[in-house]
Amino acid sequence: MVSPGVVILGEVRTSLLHTSLPLPRKSVVDLLSLRPGRQVVATDRPINRTVSPDSVVGVDCALATEPQARARGIGTVASHAVVVGGMVLQASARTSCEWVEYRERRAWSHYARRRGVLDVLGNSVPEQVVRGSKRAVRVPETLDLGSVCQRLLAAVQGRPQLDHRTRLRARPTRLRWNAVVEPDVRPSVHLHIDDDVQRTVDLVVPPEAASAAVVFCEDLALHDWLYTTLGAVVEEAERDVDVGADPMRVLGAALSLLVRLWLPGKHVDPVLRPLWDDLEREPGFSTAWHQNVAWMRDQVSITTLSAWQESRLV
Repeated sequence: MVSPGVVILGEVRTSLLHTSLPLPRKSVVDLLSLRPGRQVVATDRPINRTVSPDSVVGVDCALATEPQARARGIGTVASHAVVVGGMVLQASARTSCEWVEYRERRAWSHYARRRGVLDVLGNSVPEQVVRGSKRAVRVPETLDLGSVCQRLLAAVQGRPQLDHRTRLRARPTRLRWNAVVEPDVRPSVHLHIDDDVQRTVDLVVPPEAASAAVVFCEDLALHDWLYTTLGAVVEEAERDVDVGADPMRVLGAALSLLVRLWLPGKHVDPVLRPLWDDLEREPGFSTAWHQNVAWMRDQVSITTLSAWQESRLV
């Protein structure tokens, strides 16, 4: 259990796996076997979700703060890769920031034995580090969880198990998150859409739910990416319809590959699952998702019917 007063910083990057067809479970396990001797964890229900072993990197760097204060972080960042449905790849990095009283760096063994924990030295307070982690432009030479994620994405996408062909054009997305750990609180979430590809999530969680925050944010990042990607598909199909082009290629690929993955909250710990109820009210993910899916299926039906009628006239 994470102690009260801790701030967890994390980032999730989500993209389409460079494969033309969904990978079977065995191939995904092989793909994510990034550390010999460490177990890959796979869950098959309600849909396959496979997680690589954690990788740990040591850091000793400044932390971004707002307003500016002296904050030095020494410790480790933990990261892992996730593949959902054999098609969607995520890289997830996180570290728990703990404020300490000592001022001189300790022996590295002190930090190495605590996976994903960062000792914070200096005169900053948690609120300053949280605000600093959300700055629109990263401060140079400060903690960069995004670079950890990007290296992991590149390592997995470059594996020989992939055929490096995709049936959809899909932009990667980036979700930055922080979780403030407080005793006796009801978990809460706030999602901010920063731009077309970047989102920021603020969480407040009790100590017993702190470890579950990682999976919740990965699940939110997955469904945000699905929602964003499907919206782009609808826009592309609408342009095809307007100019008289056939939208079936992009619609068929999206319907066959993405729609089955929409299962918000199914892999989330029950203690944090109510946060999805908040997100369904605002911004209302599932309502808009199902509207887009219905429109796509209508277009497929209309196109199929038109083709059938034309064949009858020949």
